[in-house]
Amino acid sequence: MQQSCCCGREDLPWSGRGTGLDISGCRFSLYPMDTDFVPIILGALEHTDTSAVWSESDALSTIYRGRLPYVADAVRGLFVNAYKPGIHMALEGQFSKGCPGDCDGDSLLDFDGPAPNSQVREKGFPALCKLALYPMGVSDYIDHIAGVYRMAQDAGLHPESIHYATRISGDIHQIFDYLEQVCRRMEQAVPHYILHFTVSVNIPTKEEEL
Repeated sequence: MQQSCCCGREDLPWSGRGTGLDISGCRFSLYPMDTDFVPIILGALEHTDTSAVWSESDALSTIYRGRLPYVADAVRGLFVNAYKPGIHMALEGQFSKGCPGDCDGDSLLDFDGPAPNSQVREKGFPALCKLALYPMGVSDYIDHIAGVYRMAQDAGLHPESIHYATRISGDIHQIFDYLEQVCRRMEQAVPHYILHFTVSVNIPTKEEEL
């Protein structure tokens, strides 16, 4: 089976070549828990400005690739554009940069200017998020994980260690700001990282009932 980050290369994906370009990516899936989920998903995709990123959607997910600020802006824009009061919805995805099997193609790096979806910051709502960070290629990975946990504390996101992940809560923009800050920190500290996350809103079940 060919690795998805290889962009069709026929040689082994872990050759260490990778890309020398400043390419970040996020692959995600949106799950509105509503009978009208199709127009919610398609409407969010339509109303999100992807002029600053390379994008592609298939039956399972959507990917945005480009420079980190614009990738993070597009993911945030899509989720906020999809939000409907009272409708339970989740976004599952992973940010990544530095995969040794990555390639120089399928990206947009020449955009320069304000984030195209900055207007969504005017719309806020509470959200929950769980995340798991994987700093790759370093022996002190646990120190990096501990560092981003402290970042969540400093940001007032009430981090809590749960099995195999960290849980945070706050306004949706606090959460997306934090996820982007983690990515910025990792791209300066490690050769390759993966940040897996799930954001959820309007959860119908009270936790004391679980």
